[in-house]
Amino acid sequence: MDEAMAASGAAALKEPAAGPDFLEGYLSEPAYAARRGVSLRTCQRDRQLRQSPPYVQIGRRIFYRVDAVRDWLLGRERSAERKPSAPRSARSDARSSRGLAPG
Repeated sequence: MDEAMAASGAAALKEPAAGPDFLEGYLSEPAYAARRGVSLRTCQRDRQLRQSPPYVQIGRRIFYRVDAVRDWLLGRERSAERKPSAPRSARSDARSSRGLAPG
């Protein structure tokens, strides 16, 4: 019987079974910076200038929801707009008229 009590006491000391991670689908700020390829300070500055994706603050830590980052990126997407430019020969003529060497 002592063994049964010891086993139940040991089971009571164990942490409860891990449920679903409530931060699943979120990136910490350092992970977000690494994925973006910029420094942590750049992410902090972007957040201060309100140029960052939506974020969640838990205590002092910042988290970004992956889906919100994707939506933010899609909103910043630009198409490549080509402006008509002068023909190359006109550009070289302009250089020679200013006394610049072509090339």
